[in-house]
Amino acid sequence: AWGLQRLASKLDLDLRAVHIDHGLDGDSRRRAAAARDLCSYLGIPLTTVQSSIPPRLGPAESLEAAARKIRYRILEDQRRQLGASFILTAHHADDQIETLAIRLLYGTGLEGLAGIQERQGRVLRPLLGLRQAEIKQVLGENDLVPVADPSNLHWGPVRNRVRQLLLPELLGEEPQVDEQLLALAITASSVRTQVEGLLRPVLDLRHTERGLEFRKRSLQHLPRNLWPFALALVHREAGVPYPPSAAATQELARQIGRADRIGCDCGAGWRWQGRGPWIGLFKHPTPTPSFAYTVEAPGECEIEELSLRFRIRRGAVDSWMFRQSSRRVGLELPLLAGDSVVVRNRRPGDRVRPLGCQYTRRLKDLMIDRRVPRYERSRLPLLEVESRVVWVPGVTIDDAHRIGVGREVWIAELESL
Repeated sequence: AWGLQRLASKLDLDLRAVHIDHGLDGDSRRRAAAARDLCSYLGIPLTTVQSSIPPRLGPAESLEAAARKIRYRILEDQRRQLGASFILTAHHADDQIETLAIRLLYGTGLEGLAGIQERQGRVLRPLLGLRQAEIKQVLGENDLVPVADPSNLHWGPVRNRVRQLLLPELLGEEPQVDEQLLALAITASSVRTQVEGLLRPVLDLRHTERGLEFRKRSLQHLPRNLWPFALALVHREAGVPYPPSAAATQELARQIGRADRIGCDCGAGWRWQGRGPWIGLFKHPTPTPSFAYTVEAPGECEIEELSLRFRIRRGAVDSWMFRQSSRRVGLELPLLAGDSVVVRNRRPGDRVRPLGCQYTRRLKDLMIDRRVPRYERSRLPLLEVESRVVWVPGVTIDDAHRIGVGREVWIAELESL
């Protein structure tokens, strides 16, 4: 923050600071206060966010990894709210050395050997080329006291053991091992850049609203030993923090070889999905929570979970009612003024009698047949009348409630808030 503040006027920077307090130790409030004092001294607006770690961690996920994931999510949320261009972190060269040592301990490839990147999507790390001792020297010369995190002294996390035990032992045997690890990261990063320069035009990457797509045949025509590099490039371009696992890559290869439709989870909430000549890499959306709103007809309500307004009213039969729409519908319903309808998302066991069909079908099967993407299925606001689903927006209406000979029908409408 201090260094950026000195450059702000020269580079025309508008700086904002964010401090995230997970409350994992009794010292966290003191660090938050120190951040406030520093930002006040520098004249940089500060946002402090308190965020606890969920009690249930993911499979093989450490407390540190969960906290890191939450921090980056919060920082990205803050960046969007502020309209900022980039997120800057204070990672330095000693962090890079520790990262390389950890990855070598557990096994890694070219992607891992490239280490922490100076730029990863919207995240910039301007101090990555400086050693921690250099940073502390500059701070001391300017009467700035760094605030230490006491959790860094605990031997539980792997990184702490590498920092306090392994690296000092290695440096005692080979004083240049830290510089050698930094050189390794630079070399691996350079090689990766060259490989990606050859792969990028072959893959024909294209960005979409949902993620990133590449041509299936371009991957199929590559030698199999280049697939990990190609898919790592796709992941990085899409903003995925890690390359796909070997198991995910094998599953993708199996599906490409036997089917036209691709659907494969590849880690960190991302999924390969495609049909026809393109394969897309998409982020799983946050699941839509269950909702149900009771509305007196005629009337309206706000569906907060979808940022939509639902309205039901009486209206004259019109030509648009005979064309399928995801936003409005005309229905013959057994309703009187003051009767209630329910707007909700799907539930297990839902059935509907599709338009033109003589029997009911499971809604789940119908959505699959109509190729409704999985992530959209729980976001459809179903209209229920007398415990029966009568409208699935953009999919079908219940045949029993199609428009008959009457001049007036009930009109259900959805509009964005």
